Amino acid sequence: MTDVNRIATAHAFTSSDELFIKTSDVSDCLACGTPGLLLVRYRNSWKNQSGDEVPGIRETLLCPQCSRRNSAAAELIALFAVDEKMSVDNLDAFGGLVVAWVESLRQERVDEKLLTTEHDQWLRGAL
Repeated sequence: MTDVNRIATAHAFTSSDELFIKTSDVSDCLACGTPGLLLVRYRNSWKNQSGDEVPGIRETLLCPQCSRRNSAAAELIALFAVDEKMSVDNLDAFGGLVVAWVESLRQERVDEKLLTTEHDQWLRGAL
């Protein structure tokens, strides 16, 4: 996708949610430094220790390196690789892939066992 033809920002809708999609001036991935492809902002919630729902906003960067492990993200990354220019012809495909990716992100959960292991390694100076 060329910078000239990039959509600066757009709104898309899932079943009951509005997504804010940014495709220009997207930052680099904080994990690996690769230029991000897009940034999406969406409503997200989680349960606190009391079991109460905590509403919030989440922002996620689509990184061609780090995000590819997620199959929904991999399809979106493939669209960017094939279609260098966003046009009306691929807008429906793009929107559908973004919505599928966001829905997959909402299903992700923290691996508490891995988090505890890495925290212990960090405390010992091994990470």
